[in-house]
Amino acid sequence: MNPQERHLIWFLRLTGVMFLCAAPAVVMPSAWMRAIAAWLGLDLPDLPLVEYLTRSVSALYTVLGAAYWFMSCDVRRYLPLLRFTVPCTVVFDVTVIALDLWIPMPLAWTAGEGASILAWTAALWWLVRRVDAS
Repeated sequence: MNPQERHLIWFLRLTGVMFLCAAPAVVMPSAWMRAIAAWLGLDLPDLPLVEYLTRSVSALYTVLGAAYWFMSCDVRRYLPLLRFTVPCTVVFDVTVIALDLWIPMPLAWTAGEGASILAWTAALWWLVRRVDAS
């Protein structure tokens, strides 16, 4: 295994762990979710659709975290899939930033989220290209 593969492996594992941190929110008490939202300066309405969406997005992040960890176990084998995820993630990033602006989310939220997802996507693209070139 070369250094480029090791860097990609650790990046994917860190990503996996971060995304897996969403797992508790799937079953977290609703009052806790509302308290966290209030702490962030947001309102989380007590509605079934909002409850469903917050929990299903948390479950989706959890599944993505497990998938990234799994792909980190054999980056050469999953390199075509990782290559495919880069443009998909770019579309996701643009969509999320557009939604943040359209809704509108607080400026600090939009700036923080936008910068972090764009930086993550750029890092993934760079690391995948480095493994591709090796």
